[in-house]
Amino acid sequence: MFKGYALSVRGASHEEDGSVCQDSARIYIGEDFAVAAVADGHGSEKHFRSASGSEMATRVAIRSLCDFKERNGSFKEMFARNEQNAARRIAGNMICGWNSEIAAHIRLLPLTGHERAIVEKYGGIANEVMYGATLIVACMFEGGCFGLQIGDGDFCALSGGEMIFPMPEDAKLVGNLTTSLCDSDAIANFRYFCSDKEFSGVMLSSDGLINSFVNVNDYLKFGQRVLSAVESGLTRPLEEHLKTRSRSGSRDDISISALERVL
Repeated sequence: MFKGYALSVRGASHEEDGSVCQDSARIYIGEDFAVAAVADGHGSEKHFRSASGSEMATRVAIRSLCDFKERNGSFKEMFARNEQNAARRIAGNMICGWNSEIAAHIRLLPLTGHERAIVEKYGGIANEVMYGATLIVACMFEGGCFGLQIGDGDFCALSGGEMIFPMPEDAKLVGNLTTSLCDSDAIANFRYFCSDKEFSGVMLSSDGLINSFVNVNDYLKFGQRVLSAVESGLTRPLEEHLKTRSRSGSRDDISISALERVL
């Protein structure tokens, strides 16, 4: 029923200073549903393990939705019954799973001397802050689509031949400020939508992509081209295109994750 594609490229600024990509993008195609996820690690000094945090976030997001589907049987019925409760349960599972992954990662890879020095510099840093990241998730299924998001980045969908932004805006995202999985009230900062429209496709992206465009309309046109490439299987040029966009635009890491409904 679905095709998908996910890609992360290292930003121009990270290529120049030798730092790793802080983004992660992932998809999962099931028999009757599909999931896409994008996470953007914060990357600043206090968030020195955010590259791992973003990777964990996309992996846990997909696992949480697969588990939710296995336990409840139908995304459509669960959201029709009480969409706020369904979204909150899924978000809660993602946060718990992400924190469990962090605890396991620290046990496996204890803080280095350099990392401990950073923690001491700030008078202590909570484990989840070290791994801080944003997260966007989309789930498409027969009869609809839903999405969850915490932090910046963009969720666009193709509906009736037009690219739209179905996710509600977040008034807390001002300038460079963003909500995050590492917030103490992260579950309250998730926003969501659920639609009974069978979108033709969806594209999620970290903010490094939209910041590489002059205006939103150009970004949406690009999103439609990405979905066309996924549909036709002609995705190979996208990697170099995103690298070029970073070099000439945001200079940030860029991640995309896309799903296309197969008719």
